[in-house]
This record gives sequence, structure tokens and C-alpha cells, in this order.
Amino acid sequence: MLSIPEIASQLIEKSQNDDNDSSSRTIFVVGSKSVGKSTLLYSFLEKNDPPRETLVVEYSFGRKSNQKQGIDKILCHIWEYGGKLETLNNILLSTPIRGKYYFCVIVDLSKIKCIWETLDTCTRAMNDVYSTSPDHPELIIIGGKYDIFKNYDSEIKKMICTTLRSIALLHKAHMLFYSSKEPQLLRRAKDMLYNISFGNSVPVKEKNTNYTKPLFIPKGSDTWESIGVPPSTLEQVKNRHITRIPPAPATSETNSSTLAQLHVHPEPSLDSLIALKYAELRNMESLDIPVEYLLSISK
Repeated sequence: MLSIPEIASQLIEKSQNDDNDSSSRTIFVVGSKSVGKSTLLYSFLEKNDPPRETLVVEYSFGRKSNQKQGIDKILCHIWEYGGKLETLNNILLSTPIRGKYYFCVIVDLSKIKCIWETLDTCTRAMNDVYSTSPDHPELIIIGGKYDIFKNYDSEIKKMICTTLRSIALLHKAHMLFYSSKEPQLLRRAKDMLYNISFGNSVPVKEKNTNYTKPLFIPKGSDTWESIGVPPSTLEQVKNRHITRIPPAPATSETNSSTLAQLHVHPEPSLDSLIALKYAELRNMESLDIPVEYLLSISK
């Protein structure tokens, strides 16, 4: 049975046989859970229905007429990954790439102890898969839920911004902060997506490096001197970060809401069988379907 990326790849190839790379773009979006990835993409694509949870991989596209060519259209292929970050490498290997490629990592600024692990896991997967590939993407780092983060302690905000700017500088990445609850930031993020989808990359006319305000830093416009730290390696950036902000301890995938859902049968024997089956499913390395989804379809 073909996977979602393989099916979408066949559809893309079938519908775009006559397209050349200059009229195509590919955007891959990944990052923290429930940070607003789908909300941003739905807003950019002007979808009216409410965003739904991305279980594994979702494919969508945007199309715009090329005014210079008249008839030709620019097509942007958008992939959103909502599965486990540990299996991101496998998804990237099977994702078709057309034209200029952007890898967008959205981290949850409200969960400061998870920022490093999320960003490091995603960028490592990107480098592992594309290190020797001609399709190496342009990296975009987005800090989501800025509406919460802006109220944090000043020193915490400064440290997080220093870390994110350092990683962006090392990876030659664009960086901006975003919130679906602040119209100005939502509009700026949408404008950025529009420019990489149908324009000429992220515009450099805007820039803000002040940590007391939402960051917006196009690649190549930042320096170690501006960040306020000496030139650093990734390991030095990590050590500096985790010394001030230790990572969150590993937690079980079974949260309280899931445990509550497990007890939906009136008979204890059925509860035990259901719990055993879900435990088996969790231990299957090849399966990446959230238990919450299985519960929802079993009702």
C-alpha cells in the first residue's frame, strides 16, 4: 500500500509533467505540536473550514498565475508533518521536491524547555537527509505563540532570542516570531509564505533584532556582534542554552486525557484488552498513528 507522500508524489508528477522547476516551489512545515502550523497554512491558503489536527502528513498546494508568462502558473507544494519528530528522516526521504525548497520549523515559544530539542531534532533531520543532496532546502525558523511568550521574564526572553538567533546564524536561516492571535504577526507570516511561494524568497526590507519585540531577521542580516555573544559552534550554543534553561524531562506518551479516554467501556475486562492493544500499537516502530486518533474512530 502506498504511503501518503508516495501517492501525492504520483499525483504531482502526473499533473506537472510539463512544468519546469522555475515555476514550482516546495515548502515542508514541521515543529512543535499544537503550535499553530495548520492555522497559519489554512490562513495563507485562505481555507474557510477550521484547521484539523495533522495526524501524520498533510499535502496542499497553492497556485498563482505568472503575469510575465500569461498562461503559465506558479505552483507551490506544501507538506505539513504532524507525526513524531523521531521519524522525520523517513518522511523527508519520501517527500518529492519540485523547484526551490524551503524547510520551515515552527517552535512553541511558550514551552521554553522544549525549544532546543524540537529545533535541534528538526534541523539535524534536515541536514542528515540533504547534506549531500542538490535539493538542500533554505531554512526558516518561526517562533510560534508569541502572544504568550511576550509576557515572559525579560531575561528568559533575551536568552531564548539569543539561542534562536545563534542557530539561525549557524544554519543561514531566516527567522521570525508569529502568533495566530495577533493580526499583525499573522499577516507578516502570511506575507513571508506568499513571498517564498510565489516571489523571490523572504524580503529583507524588514528587520528587528530587539528581543523585547517580535523578531524578524532575514538570513545573512545578523552577526555574532549584534547577538552579543562570541562566534560559537552549535555545541557551544547548546551548552550556553541548557545551562540557563534545562530541557524538560522525558514524559510518557500517554497523557491524562488519553488515560481518561481508555476507560470508556462499562466492563473492566474490555478496558484491559483495549489498554493492552493500544500498548502493542505504541510499540510498533512502523506505526505512527496517534492513539487519540484510533480512539476517535472506534467510537
